[in-house]
Amino acid sequence: MGRTTSNITCPTCHAAKVRLAARKGLSDALLGGFTIYPFRCQLCADRFRKFLGRRTLNPRRSFDRVDVSFPVWFRPRRTPGSPRLGQEGVMENLSIRGCRVRTSALVILGSRLELEFQYSNDSLPITIAEAVVRSSGGDGMVGLRFTRLHRGEERRIRRIIDVWLPEPISSYI
Repeated sequence: MGRTTSNITCPTCHAAKVRLAARKGLSDALLGGFTIYPFRCQLCADRFRKFLGRRTLNPRRSFDRVDVSFPVWFRPRRTPGSPRLGQEGVMENLSIRGCRVRTSALVILGSRLELEFQYSNDSLPITIAEAVVRSSGGDGMVGLRFTRLHRGEERRIRRIIDVWLPEPISSYI
């Protein structure tokens, strides 16, 4: 898991599930000299800065991924008159902004997909209106970034992450 802490909370939603975010741009680099670093809330995706008081490494990711195992169905983004043919897979991890899917289907890098997943037999499927394929390896793993997501579906994903993401550790490693 990424670098999380219990003494920093999100100023927007007040969740303690925040993580050191990747530094971007000149302002982040300059403020880093004063040990003021960007953080990202894992639930509402708010990005904010806080004084940390000590130097730390720049993380590669802004969002922790929660290990899951959910059935997922996906298809190329629909255009009017296109057939609704789809593929199946298993979602192996999830964040507020994307997921990784294991599938035997051929998926092209950069393609735009619609996807649906169900996190329990008693739940209604969650629909992602559009996700872009960011990685696609020969091992059957496909990395997706959510680019269009309805507000209600985003709230449902936040609830899953809130439950499945471990509580923050007490300090940075």
